[in-house]
Amino acid sequence: MYIIFIFFLDFGAFLIPIITSLFWINGEKIVFLVSISCLLLETKFLLFLRAFESFGSYFIIIINVAKKIFSFLIVLLIILLSFAHAFWVLLRPRPGFSLDEPPPTNEDPNNPWSLTSSFNRISEDGTFSSQSLFVQKPDKNTNMFSNYLTSFFAVYLYLTGIFSFLF
Repeated sequence: MYIIFIFFLDFGAFLIPIITSLFWINGEKIVFLVSISCLLLETKFLLFLRAFESFGSYFIIIINVAKKIFSFLIVLLIILLSFAHAFWVLLRPRPGFSLDEPPPTNEDPNNPWSLTSSFNRISEDGTFSSQSLFVQKPDKNTNMFSNYLTSFFAVYLYLTGIFSFLF
């Protein structure tokens, strides 16, 4: 397994910078490819340090820890996928909602239009108007459970302790 990883790292460390430089020569600088090239080349440089005995023991420790936690990460991924799917099924809006036009009657509590901020007018005598004066237009991330990928991201954020997507 380790040999296969090293092979793909070596192959990527040579191939991706070549592809990146070909794009760059043609005047197209793709920042994502440049960053991946830098990461692969710096990892390749780090692996050259395996030849020295003082660095080799650290590589053995890192590889053994990675082997130990791999199964835990697989179980954690399955749990994350399960919760993301359950929340997606529970909290997704009904089909046919539009982000451009508010619905005539909004009976769906998960519709992005019902999750946005609305502002009412207050008259001089202190009474509130029943009609909203301003309504914030929702975007695709107003309801983080409207598609599966953002639902997975929301569950990940919740697991890490970031609750800002709930408010």
